[in-house]
Amino acid sequence: MNRTDFPNLSKQSFEVDRHASVIFSPVLDGFLWLTHGVTTRRFAPPETDPFDLVAKVRRRLVPGGSPIFCCEQVHGSGIEIVESDRHDSGTDRARTRGPVVELIGTDGLIVTAPSLPIAVRTADCVPLLLIDVRRRWVAAIHAGWRGSLERISEKAVGAMKRLGSEEGDLVAWMGPTISREAYEVGAELVERFRVAFPDYEGILSDSHLDLVLLNACQLRAAGVPASQIHAADYCTVGNLDLCYSYRAERDRTGRMVTYAMILPPQSSESE
Repeated sequence: MNRTDFPNLSKQSFEVDRHASVIFSPVLDGFLWLTHGVTTRRFAPPETDPFDLVAKVRRRLVPGGSPIFCCEQVHGSGIEIVESDRHDSGTDRARTRGPVVELIGTDGLIVTAPSLPIAVRTADCVPLLLIDVRRRWVAAIHAGWRGSLERISEKAVGAMKRLGSEEGDLVAWMGPTISREAYEVGAELVERFRVAFPDYEGILSDSHLDLVLLNACQLRAAGVPASQIHAADYCTVGNLDLCYSYRAERDRTGRMVTYAMILPPQSSESE
């Protein structure tokens, strides 16, 4: 598989709500039962505490009174299903501060019930939203190079299928991510990815890694139709007016929050 196998992957698929300081997917925006977005660097300054950043998303961008659940983000492939607004709250499997519940050891969250917002934080890694358009479920995934090497996107599809999703009902969108041209990696990593993904043509160009294509290939291998895989195609490194980038700014950078929530029935309309 390479980029030519994905008709929508190299078509820029995002819009900017400058009033809210949010980037969103026009594809996902067509599903009236879902609210989603990716905060830009104008949403909060880089020194904002990670919990305070997610709490601000909860206050300003997500309706309702439920806590917002986010991943600890250990650069792995742990995925958890959020089942209620009390999910793991008050246990040693979560850190809670204000309206934010951070689930320990996770890099992906799935929700199948309304009014339970989920979020991941990125500054170059792939923020992936994966939705089941028939059952009205959503997953939020943080896919860096380590999680991608562990096939986190493929595992997310597998987790949703175990819940009852069918591959043909899944639609994926990847938000702003470091581009292949900007993402140079060392020789050891090049070899590890070549060995792990021998059939994924184009994920490596010399010493440059294409994280978006890599995760698209994983989604396709798991059964998601190629035509239902979309990406913002917007490089974090090259667009510092809207994006944060660890590669470009190092410790001076902030984080963008990719969030999603299934709206309650009275808030959405039939499609």
